[in-house]
Amino acid sequence: MEDTDQNVGFIMGSNQRQRVLQVLGSKGALSADRIGKIDHIPVPGIRKTLEELAARNIVSEKEDLWSLTDLGIELEKEMKKRD
Repeated sequence: MEDTDQNVGFIMGSNQRQRVLQVLGSKGALSADRIGKIDHIPVPGIRKTLEELAARNIVSEKEDLWSLTDLGIELEKEMKKRD
């Protein structure tokens, strides 16, 4: 549970990370450009956020599409419970 708490804290520390997780949780796999358009965030900022999340195995990229990993899905559900 400690790892979950640490990851939730990491995500909650940034509105951008929260929004990216919510968008991928609700819409499924998307390109960085599409995530940026949905969240109204410039693509360079989205790419940085996605790389931060990928470094913690929360999201992954396949063929230019980003999606939640199993851990990301678990964390997104946990964050919904805490809202």
